Amino acid sequence: MLCALKLKACHVAYGLMPSTHSFRTSGIRKGHYPIFVRDRVSLDGAATEGVKALCFCLSRQIDYQKQLKQNMETLESKRRTLIATNNDIKRRVEFAELQGGSASNQVTHWLQEVESMERKVSDAQRDFEEQKNCWKGLFPNYYRRREISKKSSILIGQVDGLITNGKFVNGVTEPLPLVTNALPTMPIVGKTAELIQREILDCILGMEKKIIGVHGMGGVGKTTIMRNIHNDLSQQSESKHFDCFIWITVSNDVDVNKLQRKIAKELKIDMEEDDDENDRARKIFNALKRRKKFLLILDDMWKQFDLDEVGIPIPSEENGCKVVLTTRDKGICGPMQAHAIEVRVLSEDESWEFFKNIVAVGVGGSMCGVDNAAVWMDALKDLKEANGGFKGIDKVFTPLKFSYTRLGDTLLQYCFLFCSLYPEDHKISANELINNWIYEGLIDKRGTREDDINKGHTILDQLVKVSMLERCDNRVGAMFVKMHDLIRDMAIYITRAENPRSVIYAGRQLQDLSTEFPEDAERISLMDNDIEELSGEPNCQHLLTLFLQKKPSTEDLP
Repeated sequence: MLCALKLKACHVAYGLMPSTHSFRTSGIRKGHYPIFVRDRVSLDGAATEGVKALCFCLSRQIDYQKQLKQNMETLESKRRTLIATNNDIKRRVEFAELQGGSASNQVTHWLQEVESMERKVSDAQRDFEEQKNCWKGLFPNYYRRREISKKSSILIGQVDGLITNGKFVNGVTEPLPLVTNALPTMPIVGKTAELIQREILDCILGMEKKIIGVHGMGGVGKTTIMRNIHNDLSQQSESKHFDCFIWITVSNDVDVNKLQRKIAKELKIDMEEDDDENDRARKIFNALKRRKKFLLILDDMWKQFDLDEVGIPIPSEENGCKVVLTTRDKGICGPMQAHAIEVRVLSEDESWEFFKNIVAVGVGGSMCGVDNAAVWMDALKDLKEANGGFKGIDKVFTPLKFSYTRLGDTLLQYCFLFCSLYPEDHKISANELINNWIYEGLIDKRGTREDDINKGHTILDQLVKVSMLERCDNRVGAMFVKMHDLIRDMAIYITRAENPRSVIYAGRQLQDLSTEFPEDAERISLMDNDIEELSGEPNCQHLLTLFLQKKPSTEDLP
């Protein structure tokens, strides 16, 4: 009876049948059994949920064990994709750096994350191999396998994220400001220089001329003009004509090897010590090809080079590249198939303005604070006679004298200085000049007369090529040359301090001359003056040449 009552009560508690009776038993309080049954129900539910969680956990751990091999294979595949993406990004960065750009902060951070990820994947693969080889796989460490599988699942997701983030659709670099490509230079001054700059620029931007040779004497402004052109083109923000601008200062002691290394340094090409000429040429060629349309400026060339021997791609209409060389020697332009453009010296008015500015600074500095009129008059006399040692005058002649020094050959230098004996703007007959060189003994009389004349023409041709003299043939084709005013002034400036010592008063319109000639004078020119009689007794024991010619008649001029 009691058991039946308990069973019924349970049914009522679980809602299996309605409760219509009161339960009273001796020693048992009313409602005791229903409360007891409800507690059991709560415990059973909790146990069920716990079992479910445990089963899920065990199932996941079993999945880790089952998927370990598959995860490692997937991870290796993802790693290869990431490495390929990483290499592509690095190549894009390297190419952009060659163009003057730099990797963006986002790209730099991504590359660092990839490097870190490669280490993590490598560690996971090493752990997998070690676990797989432990006891030849007979006694696997299930706990260790589970950890590796779990780690590989996480890494797969992270690698996927890096691959997605490595697309960089907006580019991988931040270009440097164009102003950083500018070269230090001075502005172009004077109409002559502006016209020459325009002519060179037209050739660079045009389609016909692929190689341009800018020639002229040292100090005339070739480098200044080309630096201004370089800066103007490289700083254009729109409609750029070239993808890359390269400036190489060659200098006179450079051979193919040195030139290759100069170019490699500018292009940031790694050259190995054991690289031969062909290896260097190949690397330079490939580096320049990657730059597509380039403008290469070879400044201050003293001898010719084969472009392909150095590794420079031959400019063509297809590649759109241009090469510009500057040189003192016009003779270099022909063998290099360069269109020659001469940078001429300043016109007379421009030279005078330039000279006045320099002298004004020099005289102003040297005479600063002088308020004595007599001192100023004495300085003016010195300036007119060009005997004043004013600071600043050297600045005019230093670049010009550089060309004179670079002639190298003493014979060339002496023959050049001889030309300063003639008056300013004087057109010198080539035959007369060569004969005077022979008479003075500058040309060694070892062969026939014809040999000596041929030697003279060779010297004259060299001086013309390096722009120390200008050709100005007359109407009938006879050869004449002359010196530009500034070059002649520089030559006279040299002859006052260096051998052969010269005293030059040519074309000064002098009627008398009371000055004493220095004893060590080797050349004296009093051409084109109105001096009727020389006073005094000159004691020039080393004198070789004395010019006393009167001004020729107009019909004798070429």
